Amino acid sequence: MVTSSLNYSHTIGIASFEGRGFMNPIDIKFKNDLLFVLSRSNASNKNNRVSVVSIESDHKFEFANWGENNGQSILPTSITFDLDDKLYLSDEHLNRISVFDLEGNFISSFGEFGVEKGSLNRPSGMAVNSDNDLLIVDHLNFRIQKFDTKGNFISSFGEFGNLEGQFNYPWGLSIDSKDNIYVADWRNNRIQIFNKDGEFIKIINSFQEENLNKPSSVHVDKKGIIYISNWGDDNVLIFDENHNFSQKIIGDATLSKWCIEFLDVNPEQSSWRESAGLFEEEKRFWKPSGIETNNDFIFITDSCRHRVQIYKK
Repeated sequence: MVTSSLNYSHTIGIASFEGRGFMNPIDIKFKNDLLFVLSRSNASNKNNRVSVVSIESDHKFEFANWGENNGQSILPTSITFDLDDKLYLSDEHLNRISVFDLEGNFISSFGEFGVEKGSLNRPSGMAVNSDNDLLIVDHLNFRIQKFDTKGNFISSFGEFGNLEGQFNYPWGLSIDSKDNIYVADWRNNRIQIFNKDGEFIKIINSFQEENLNKPSSVHVDKKGIIYISNWGDDNVLIFDENHNFSQKIIGDATLSKWCIEFLDVNPEQSSWRESAGLFEEEKRFWKPSGIETNNDFIFITDSCRHRVQIYKK
């Protein structure tokens, strides 16, 4: 089933190099009634940052802007919170995990490039389990590593390949209420599920008569509902708590509050948009990535359209 606009709520976002807006948002987290949105941008534009906004589109502040110093980032890939409300940011260029408080103040960092256990090679997705351990997708080492919140190595599992428990360019990561680990195994076109010790449980690689296509992210909510950013096909797939396919979302975006305000004061831009007539196409996802949920909403980063689409549960 493909969703209609009935479950759609609204959109936040506009392409912006700084301040209000996003630049290729790649991950998102909800904390204390605010959205923390990670803009990846690229190294040439240097517009990466974490933007903190309300669900009503009020821009609060930003941090982790471009740079190599403490509290900065170059190619950020993921954010997550631990049980003490500290935010962790992974950077695949710096091979570094940076830690911030809720106000965006830098606390500490850890990580160094390498192949040995505890070293990193382009870290991407992250999540925290019920023991407050941090699990990190070690992207080009084709493994999942576990650290404590000080950055001390605990354990790891995985290797390169396409068999059970092997990975090929893994990217996103989520942990459910039982501490089971879900990994978006990007180039293997599947989601792999493991128990808390890294022992293989199951693969999700298809729905109805279609296969997953380069899943970039996976998110499991408190009820066990699974949300998959099916990046290669520009849609989001939803599976129930028993891993049965439920529905597919293709995007229903309307103009955000920020876009409406921009077009109101830039009538020539509004005229160009009207002339292009791509109203149906602009509703749709273009490389969806990070997904987050709370009790009421589903938040999906629509990366190449520089926005977050929000759906009601």
